[in-house]
Amino acid sequence: MDVIYMLLALLGAGTSFMTFCLMRFPRIRRTRFQPSGPFSFLASFSTAFVIFFISVLAVYAQAVRH
Repeated sequence: MDVIYMLLALLGAGTSFMTFCLMRFPRIRRTRFQPSGPFSFLASFSTAFVIFFISVLAVYAQAVRH
């Protein structure tokens, strides 16, 4: 079961990193969403942190449940 918790944590970290990159660097977005420009560093970081925090809570909830 520890492997599953580690995979969930890595998935959450990867998702938060990709969220940060997609918000901060518009070149890697789809062309339809590129004209909106980059978000600020604070907005990108805080959104990525919220996603990471939710994934940590999910891993913690799974650990407590078992």
